[in-house]
Amino acid sequence: MKKLALIALTLCALLPGAARGQDKAADAAAQQNARGAALLKEGKFEEAAAELQKAAEAAPKSAVIQANLAYAYDRQGRTEEAVAAYRKALEIDPKNATAQNNLANLYSKQGLYDDAARELEDLVQRDPANATAKANLETALKSKAIMQQHKDQASSAVQGAEAKPNDPQAAYNAARGYAQLGDADQALTWLNKALDLGYDRLDYLSLDPSLVSLKKDPRFLKLLEERRPTR
Repeated sequence: MKKLALIALTLCALLPGAARGQDKAADAAAQQNARGAALLKEGKFEEAAAELQKAAEAAPKSAVIQANLAYAYDRQGRTEEAVAAYRKALEIDPKNATAQNNLANLYSKQGLYDDAARELEDLVQRDPANATAKANLETALKSKAIMQQHKDQASSAVQGAEAKPNDPQAAYNAARGYAQLGDADQALTWLNKALDLGYDRLDYLSLDPSLVSLKKDPRFLKLLEERRPTR
């Protein structure tokens, strides 16, 4: 599925209170948070997460640290942990706009556009001047509409394939529909069926823009290799 660009995730600010050295634990947490943020900017995501985890242990009620830890998780592709950390940040500070915006973007990356829109609508309602939240809300709603369009197209293609069980083109259309949805398993199942039924435009498979989501899937590459006619 073609995805619209999302506004980039952002780090939360450093801890202002702890930076003034209110106590040793808070001061240590602030230093660890600062080191973690610096490491993130250097692209050292694993090291950054380790520092920020220590900071979160030292200051468990800091929404800023939780949000920065979530950012570090996201940069490592640890999406579920990132979502959990952002949620924790918002439990501590429900008005943390950066955490809420980033959480919404993670929902969008997962295709959870209703959840993303809910967070962003809440954020825009609280802060109507928040241009980033407005832009991301627009993106989430557009992506949701595109996703629904692809679902409708895939459903229609499958109905067509089921109505013509011996038609290779109908099976291929179903494969294309599922590929656009990002459902690689179903797309490959229907693609193999199309080939078994006699779909012979093998050269087009690697060119078809509808199959772009499959092009890095090892199963798709293996299928092309196995189905390529021998000379």
